[in-house]
Amino acid sequence: MKQASFCLTFTAFLVCAFSEAALAAAPDRDADDIAPRVTTIAGLSHIQQIGSTENIQDANGNAFAVDPDPYKIAIVPRNFGKLARGTVLVSNIGNVLGTTIVKFQPFPSTGVQFNATTAGLQGPAELSFNRDRLLVANSKGGNSIQVLNPNGTLFMSITNALFNNPWGVTTGLPHSSGPLSTFFVANKGDAKVLRVDVREGTAGAEPTFTVTQIAQLTVMDGGVTKIDLRWTPILRVGDHVLVDVLVLQDPSQNRIAAIANASSAKSSTGMGATIFQGKPLNVPGGIALNPINGDILAVNLNDNNMVEINPANASVVGLKTVDPLTVDAQGNNSALFGVAATVDKKDNLLVYFTDDNTNTLNVLSATAVTAPQ
Repeated sequence: MKQASFCLTFTAFLVCAFSEAALAAAPDRDADDIAPRVTTIAGLSHIQQIGSTENIQDANGNAFAVDPDPYKIAIVPRNFGKLARGTVLVSNIGNVLGTTIVKFQPFPSTGVQFNATTAGLQGPAELSFNRDRLLVANSKGGNSIQVLNPNGTLFMSITNALFNNPWGVTTGLPHSSGPLSTFFVANKGDAKVLRVDVREGTAGAEPTFTVTQIAQLTVMDGGVTKIDLRWTPILRVGDHVLVDVLVLQDPSQNRIAAIANASSAKSSTGMGATIFQGKPLNVPGGIALNPINGDILAVNLNDNNMVEINPANASVVGLKTVDPLTVDAQGNNSALFGVAATVDKKDNLLVYFTDDNTNTLNVLSATAVTAPQ
């Protein structure tokens, strides 16, 4: 497909959306700063602890300890209520039952609870900003998607018969002008991938939702399948340019897959198209998209490595060990579930990751990080 025809009509909107997202991620750069950018994890060598998700503060500045086990990360893309762009949120799924999302700003810093205690979080996993709300996959006790306001209070709780311990959640292509846009959910309980279409309520009524299964991955031994999701308007895979793409990590098959035209995909039990499979992936626990080049970043559960994959040619761009402990055959010392990427003030790649061996938020960077990026 030639670029000229590719940039027409609906796809042109996706190109603009991708461009705006890239600009939002990129900080202002001095005109005289001509040092080459670090664009992949291969060039990043500095690992820094941002803060603990266990010993945090409440909204009033009082210290208290919570049930930690940090899993997923969301970076504030623009000012979000009182949260400045670049603030990092981390979900505490908990060793028993976590109930907190922790915010970090500036860096390094003491984490502060973001969510109100009445938000109904029961083992929060993936986080995703959706318009002026935050989606939270309530993966343990709630079996719901909790939608939070910018101040951490509950906007609404979304339930559906197809939800089976939601784990992954990501926001997709806006289809309406209401408080929420289309989003996607991956179930931990049965490895289904779902699209949630939003219909704006009339006369001030709450929105309604239609849930469609668009994929069925293989259930892992033990029945728990932790699928991470990312939506992107454009992804080059081989010689093809895919649009409206849901990227997912498939731990049971040790692969990264993609579903094109995800916002309009019909009901399906397919497994998506494989982008990359096999080593050095080693049961991926989380994925992110490199905002500079569109590469896919994955963190491995079985060896505590971070992997960068170029989807255009299915090549491995980088491999980093980000937790030094060895994972044994029983899975002890497996630390990595959360990963999110942005850029620093000099436009270098910056990658946040959670470590549940130490119950901390950390960053892989070119230099030390002292403020939100």
